[in-house]
Amino acid sequence: MPNDFVSETMLARPHLQPALHQPPRAAHVDLRQFRISKRESQEKFWGRFGVTQSSGSRFETGLAIPAPVAILLKLYVNGKLNDGDLQG
Repeated sequence: MPNDFVSETMLARPHLQPALHQPPRAAHVDLRQFRISKRESQEKFWGRFGVTQSSGSRFETGLAIPAPVAILLKLYVNGKLNDGDLQG
């Protein structure tokens, strides 16, 4: 299953999924293609989120992303955060 910020736990437990009255989720983003479109290495791209290159590679291939990282990614992909906001 492509990674669209949904963990295996949420799929296994429907009661954990967002309520129907909430706005629909943003369209699925292929994280690998997004990173490549920015012309960045895995190390540089994932480092801004406090993630190692190794973990970032796994996230790009479908491993569930931890909630704090997923939130930052959503904000970044949607333009709500920029590189300067993520500087530690």
